[in-house]
Amino acid sequence: MLLLLRWWVLLWSAVVLAGGLQQTLKPPQEAAAFRLQHVLHHGANRYPKLLKRLDVHHGSILARDDGQLSLISEKRQLVQRLAKRGKRDVDAYFQVQRSLRAQSMAVDWTRDEIRAPDIGDIETIHAFAQISSNAYIEIPGAEDWYDLTPQPYNTTDGFGWEDDGLRGHVYTDRTNKTVIIGVKGTSASFFDNSPTGGNDKVNDNLLFSCCCARVSYLWQTVCDCYSGTYSCNQTCLEKSLAKEDRYYLAAINLYYNVSAMYPDSDIWMSGHSLGGAMASLVGITFGLPTITFEAPGDRLAAQRLHLPLPPGMPANESAIWHFGHTADPIYMGVCNGPTSSCWLGGYAMETTCKSGLECTWDTVTDKGWRVSLTNHRINFVISDVIRDYGKPPKCEALPLCVDCFNWNFVDNSTHAEPKPTTSSTSPSKHTMTSASSRPSTTNPGSKPVKKCKHRNFIGWCKHWQDA
Repeated sequence: MLLLLRWWVLLWSAVVLAGGLQQTLKPPQEAAAFRLQHVLHHGANRYPKLLKRLDVHHGSILARDDGQLSLISEKRQLVQRLAKRGKRDVDAYFQVQRSLRAQSMAVDWTRDEIRAPDIGDIETIHAFAQISSNAYIEIPGAEDWYDLTPQPYNTTDGFGWEDDGLRGHVYTDRTNKTVIIGVKGTSASFFDNSPTGGNDKVNDNLLFSCCCARVSYLWQTVCDCYSGTYSCNQTCLEKSLAKEDRYYLAAINLYYNVSAMYPDSDIWMSGHSLGGAMASLVGITFGLPTITFEAPGDRLAAQRLHLPLPPGMPANESAIWHFGHTADPIYMGVCNGPTSSCWLGGYAMETTCKSGLECTWDTVTDKGWRVSLTNHRINFVISDVIRDYGKPPKCEALPLCVDCFNWNFVDNSTHAEPKPTTSSTSPSKHTMTSASSRPSTTNPGSKPVKKCKHRNFIGWCKHWQDA
């Protein structure tokens, strides 16, 4: 009798303990399906204030070409970012950083545990790649665009708004708990007749070249910041990047509009190539989880834009993940020089260094592929890389990366250089910093800074003037 009683007590204890463990362990996160809800288009170039929105009624749920749903899993992620990320606060941050008068203003940082995509799940990576691919596709037969511009533009001169600006496709899950913005990348003007190709090319050359796409006298530069052989006016360059008609400002305005539509939702970013780099720059600015594909080096652009980056922050707490493979010259930063396809097409893709973590499939070693621009296409990456490997690569930070090491960047501002300051690396209130300080300052005896007043048809400067 005592033996039976003892066995009953042990059995009852085991059941109670198992129940307790079951309550303690968190259940696995369910993967969510996403649906296209909106397409936003923000103007640039000639119409930087133009904004239109298309609501995609009954938009199809994201699905693979085999008919299966594309499901996105999530995880918990630590991220360091600005404590105050509202438009007024971010505008104030940039006003100080770009004024060149103060580099030691107190600012609050925060270290948050947030929801983020699970980069260890290949189905999640595949779904983000589909979102990045779909951003290139215009919605056929969609005419119900909402003009959100305060004073609508007159486009009766034959100008179509869709050829000027940056486009973002907005996806949500069933409960609107999570929103994903897929940013359109470059439509190469020498591959097709895309109406955005010209503006895409200008922004590519401005963001990813050492100095305004100054490659040779045969090139037309995209800004007048070149000041001599391997010498560039850093102040001019930063102002050119931050202009109202450039893609970075259009990208953060897309984010502001989406966050206004979904104020209680978590927003994630994604994109391919130029779209991936723009998504990454927005992700850095607001501390948003971001997954990119085959993006060029974005760190130099982040430095020049003075994007907020807490000092001493580990790369794995930026929540930026760049996916790519070694046979893509743009992702690897080798699509430059007179023998490259980028150079022949007029693209000065000179940057290599990336923010956050790099997640690279080694297709050159594993598959014997040659490095070629044809390997850059997102649909090729989906079919021949992501699906073929069937598992994500390791994501890691690559140290000791330097862009444009042989260039001298001259600061011609009139402010005094700030005194060195020290600050703690804890994500609290401490000295304001940006993604980096300027690459270099004026050297004694350097040539006076000049700008080009007139160029001939091949880009050769005929008349110089003092900047």
